[in-house]
Amino acid sequence: MPIQLIKRMLILVKQNLSILLFGKTFTVPSLGSMTLDKDDVIIAKEWLKTRNRWQNPKIVQQYEENFAKWNGSKHAFAFMGGRVALSACIAALDLKHGDEVIIPGYTCVVVLNSLHYAGVKVVFSDIELDTFGLDVEQLEHKINENTRAILLHHLYGLVCRDYESILQLAKKRGLRIIEDCAHAAGALFKGVKVGNRGDLAFYSSEQSKIFNTIQGGIVSTNDDELAVRLSKYRDEAPSPDENLIEKQLYNIILNYYQFKHPWRWCFGIFAEIIWGHMRLISTTSSETLGIKPVDYGMKMPAPIAAIGLNQLRKIDTYNELRRAQAKHWDTWCDNNGYTKPFILPESLPVFLRYPVLVEQEKKKSLMWALRREKIIPGVWFLSNAHPAQHKIEGCPNADVAVKRCINFPCLTGF
Repeated sequence: MPIQLIKRMLILVKQNLSILLFGKTFTVPSLGSMTLDKDDVIIAKEWLKTRNRWQNPKIVQQYEENFAKWNGSKHAFAFMGGRVALSACIAALDLKHGDEVIIPGYTCVVVLNSLHYAGVKVVFSDIELDTFGLDVEQLEHKINENTRAILLHHLYGLVCRDYESILQLAKKRGLRIIEDCAHAAGALFKGVKVGNRGDLAFYSSEQSKIFNTIQGGIVSTNDDELAVRLSKYRDEAPSPDENLIEKQLYNIILNYYQFKHPWRWCFGIFAEIIWGHMRLISTTSSETLGIKPVDYGMKMPAPIAAIGLNQLRKIDTYNELRRAQAKHWDTWCDNNGYTKPFILPESLPVFLRYPVLVEQEKKKSLMWALRREKIIPGVWFLSNAHPAQHKIEGCPNADVAVKRCINFPCLTGF
């Protein structure tokens, strides 16, 4: 038996004895991979045995068609990341050097990078603190003769407070709308899923999102002309090599045993020993510096689309569980004197996470939540372009959110 395995087994025994003797919490709910189940593991193992099928385009086509149908969209195109899906949106809109796109001053660095890689100028605009979306009044002041598009997001699974007003403003000024639905797959506004009111929308199936293929993204549109351009972009995108596909499939297994299995406090350590060397990192340190990854811009292969198809079958059930858990956090806010997230009238959020503005000190140290609630909250975002340490001027509400917003898990497994 390898010495490393022996050492890790001894650590396991020590940890579990400590849990049993001192009554410590076995584990806390994960902020990701909570939609993975045994059926996803079975699918991943089956695909690992059938490598000759990995480039089967029919599986990917089926995934795209099923997503479009579920989402209420005419077209959908699958890629190996939400950031790549955004790059496809940029290409479809033919955005060029010198063009400006307005984005929220409270976002993820990969959004910023996708625009920078295309040579597009980013203009930051402040957010509102009800749903953490773009504030339409601030947004209007940012528009000039070089503005070509607005990227609005539906953060944490909430529907953006100024959704309709932003759409109306864009129409009035002749601007394109890209909807960032990375957090909000399945959220509804006036009975229609978000992502169907702008020109284009992109979604993420990264391991911390609403549905999970470890890495993955998809674009939707109801515009036939844009669909032709997206199809061309997808067809010309390279496929990931077998090594990356293999790692993704093993990460399905690894994440299930570490974050979802009922005995994850025990099996997770064995999973780390066996498959931990294959772990994929969603945002690398080089990406936080704005460096384009060598494997950026790839289309989705069949095995990952197969996982996506299975995740789609469960997405509505899990979204209902998220909404139910959100009611628990509603009560927590009422009992502890915090403001609940704003639910836009005629909207139905999905609550990827439940965001709350707390005192700055409570965001800096989360042990209070572990002691009182047996959970560790998320800290999206720790900067204006998380996790990169970008400081953006002129976005005071975004600065407040950076300092004070924490987010509770909404698939706790309790």
